[in-house]
Amino acid sequence: MKSFSLARIPELVFGAGKISLLPDMIERFGKNVLIIVGQHSFLESDHANSLFGNLRQKGIHWSVYQINHEPSPADIDTAVERYKESKPNVVVAIGGGSVIDAGKAVSAMLVSPEKITTYLEVVGTQTPPGKKIPFIAIPTTSGTGSEATKNAVITEIGANGFKSSLRHSNYIPDLALIDPELQLNCPLRQTACSGMDAFTQLLESYLSTEANPMTDALALDGIDYINQSLIHLVKDNPADIQNRSKMAYAAWLSGITLANAGLGTVHGFASSIGSRFAIPHGVVCGTLMAETNRITLEKLANTGNEKYFLNKFATVGRILSTKKNGTDAYFANSLIDSLIQMTEKLGIPRLSEFGISLPDLEKLVEQTSNKNNPIKLSTAELKEILIRRL
Repeated sequence: MKSFSLARIPELVFGAGKISLLPDMIERFGKNVLIIVGQHSFLESDHANSLFGNLRQKGIHWSVYQINHEPSPADIDTAVERYKESKPNVVVAIGGGSVIDAGKAVSAMLVSPEKITTYLEVVGTQTPPGKKIPFIAIPTTSGTGSEATKNAVITEIGANGFKSSLRHSNYIPDLALIDPELQLNCPLRQTACSGMDAFTQLLESYLSTEANPMTDALALDGIDYINQSLIHLVKDNPADIQNRSKMAYAAWLSGITLANAGLGTVHGFASSIGSRFAIPHGVVCGTLMAETNRITLEKLANTGNEKYFLNKFATVGRILSTKKNGTDAYFANSLIDSLIQMTEKLGIPRLSEFGISLPDLEKLVEQTSNKNNPIKLSTAELKEILIRRL
């Protein structure tokens, strides 16, 4: 067995109706809270009315900052400038992965004299100091697993854009509250795309060259839960609390596995594409997942000496297949078929719907990381993946 380490995870409260515990959780840190939310869904819900009523009863002061897209450096700097003088005791983020990343970054930058770009990987000039005020993460989608990780993804879109992380072990949320009831009204397209993001994270961390026995076990468990629930939520009953719970748990697991095993080429594409085009992260992952794994599997099979990873492809193929008997080669290939079917059933858009065209591909491929993938893909192979999903 290989040696490995495991990063710490937040204290977790999981279950339907657990949002009712939030006022008490906030009070553990003080009487002044900054709440970061998305544009509409939570604020327009009965959950918000109940939360604010309970905070009022407890004498807790709250401020609300809204964000409706992947956080940019300007979004974080604006929030810090607006609320730094009020000295919140705790930051709470209630929303999708972008909202949680924003909350994570704000909680860190509220105690820093610098702008956030100073500390961003690749584009920054300094190592983050690791100081923050307490942070509570509450996801309303099942996607990024940001409630379990130590980094916040910050995005600048444009020709000179970037997707870069503010990362430090101390930036892991102090508490993660996962209440599947908050996800019942998640739009179907967002359910599909964020679900495929979680699926991608689980599969990439399982197939990662940095995987270990613990991340393997968690990843396979999460993949099984997604197989049981995602298509049923989108195609049959989006209000099924049991399937929402399975997806919420799978997304949580994906955050743990990606933090400890890393991600692969699909997320390499997500970084290069997301920095140049306004395309949801989950769409990039969902639309490229099948083709990236198809070309990876084909190349592994042609080498003839990569049995370890071929067996892993087959293991996942067995989880997704309704067939019980077959060879490893059959189930490895059936994984690709299952991914293609999921992409079609969930209606994941193609890249061209977001303005990406053939002339853009050379630049995108140049900026795409191929780390942790089971086998190195060439520039031509990376380009072929994108062409197949235009």
